[in-house]
Amino acid sequence: MLLVIPFLVQAQGGSGQPNPGGSGPTQFNIKIENPFKQNSIQGLIEVIVNDILMPVGGVIAVLMIMYAGFLYVTARGNTTKIEAAHKALFYAVIGAAILLGAWVISQAISATITSLKGP
Repeated sequence: MLLVIPFLVQAQGGSGQPNPGGSGPTQFNIKIENPFKQNSIQGLIEVIVNDILMPVGGVIAVLMIMYAGFLYVTARGNTTKIEAAHKALFYAVIGAAILLGAWVISQAISATITSLKGP
């Protein structure tokens, strides 16, 4: 406690700029920036699809395909387990196709919006 309390007390003290009056509490200027760095719906959709949906969905699709392969290996000829592995692989490929389709659709919408804006 003797080592932690001085840091807590020091953290409470202000190191900001004083008010124009010279006395009173300190004043901080805080600016919150847009994390997507886009000011349009088109830019927001592009950032969400390209920077969030595609990397996360791609990793999940690869992991699901690996899981389906693991199910195939551990089936050892059992037909019910092979069918479960086949379904898992099928659904993983369908999910990856849907992910790719979402990317294609977002690119098409983006290109359409860009062409409608004109020069």
